[in-house]
Amino acid sequence: MTITQSSSQSAYSSAPTAAQVESACRFPVLFLAFSGGAWLFAGLTLAALASVQLYNPTFLEGCPWVTYGRLRPAAVNALTYGFALQSAFALALWFIARLGRVELSSPLGLAVAAKFWNVGVTVGVLGILAGDASGHDLLEFPLYASLPLIASYVCIAAWALLALHRRAEREMYVSLWFVGAGLLWFPWIFATAQSLLLGWQVTGVVQAVVAGWFGQNLLQIVLTGSALAVLFYFVPKIVNRPLANPGLTRAGFWLLLLIGGWGGLAQLASVPAWIPAVSGAANFLVLVPVASLLVSLWQTVDGKVVEAWRANVTFRFLLVAAGLLLLSVLRTAFLGGQSTQYTFFATARTDIVLLGVFGLSALGALLHIVPRLTTGEDELPSVGLTDLVFWTSLLGVVGVAAGYSLAGLVQADVNMNVTRDFLKDGIVASAERWMELNLSAFGYLKLVTAGYAALTVAALAFLANFGLAVRRCFVACCGGAR
Repeated sequence: MTITQSSSQSAYSSAPTAAQVESACRFPVLFLAFSGGAWLFAGLTLAALASVQLYNPTFLEGCPWVTYGRLRPAAVNALTYGFALQSAFALALWFIARLGRVELSSPLGLAVAAKFWNVGVTVGVLGILAGDASGHDLLEFPLYASLPLIASYVCIAAWALLALHRRAEREMYVSLWFVGAGLLWFPWIFATAQSLLLGWQVTGVVQAVVAGWFGQNLLQIVLTGSALAVLFYFVPKIVNRPLANPGLTRAGFWLLLLIGGWGGLAQLASVPAWIPAVSGAANFLVLVPVASLLVSLWQTVDGKVVEAWRANVTFRFLLVAAGLLLLSVLRTAFLGGQSTQYTFFATARTDIVLLGVFGLSALGALLHIVPRLTTGEDELPSVGLTDLVFWTSLLGVVGVAAGYSLAGLVQADVNMNVTRDFLKDGIVASAERWMELNLSAFGYLKLVTAGYAALTVAALAFLANFGLAVRRCFVACCGGAR
């Protein structure tokens, strides 16, 4: 025991300082963060254009590259692989460096690997717009675009896991559990889905099962897990309290890995009955780990919510993201079955996780990380732009989630009534019928467009503030040169 303690103390004393850790991870983290922000803007622009075509089919007609069937998949994949996963990589590297007290090896190599990831995403988005999409949700990238993604990820994950192994702080904090799980989970599900769908090209209903399994694991384990890593790092830090109930957190983590990947298949048709039945049960059971994790966070912050909301902008992002996580699992558990099949209700779930649960968590975290890696200050240069990012992203996520969900419920109501016309009452009504219901002059789907527009403004404000921070860093490094 004495030898172990002595070894631990020696490793801790030889650990790099916080300044050394941040210096080593600065370039790759900032490159991934800025690239993610740029893809957020590009993906939201494509999504906004696609949403207009839902209630104005003649918009951008005559050019096959910008039809809804290409714009929507291009937008979702740009947001998933360009924004979400790149931001998750940036957060993972920063968490490993900070919590593990370890310097990242070969930061330039990490940045080069990230550059190849961006090349793969660019090729994939252009391939979708050119008509080469695979047709599988969240896997629309053609095979020739997936190969650079796989090669790039192998490099990024290898350096990240190597740093995790070399960490000076041997005890793994909760956030590193989720980071490590995500780094190992993504290559498994991505390689498996790519091999079965685009390699061996399985046929029939197996395609839908594999694609649904991949999408569920990507959203529920990889991206939601990354959001939870952010929550468990920043919430105790902001309220200056240790994490309450670590045992409950540990149970929630393992239960999420065990149950979370089984959902997502409850709406499949023409498959053995046990598949949607098991998936529907998993959609209910996943409430247990999510509730366990959120209860642990609530016990940590209990009594300081209002104070933290007023004092820290990152906490505002995280509080909204935690609420959307609970909302997401509740709506899927109670309304994610056959009744909402083939409606916009399922579309809403993807956007809630991508832009709400993960998106708000990532933006909140980056608003804390970026100024520390550039100017060394606690906040980005423009407080006004930071507030603009929060309020426009909040309004945007609410608009997109509410618009798609309400439109989906209208379609579900039409589906349940054989005497009603789906095209007239389910599609047209979703865009125009709010006047009859005295709710708004805009249709449900017009609310979606407004939400995407607000989120686009948030992305621009984030990039502008990011640019100001980098400029201030260059000014300081160059001795005041303009």
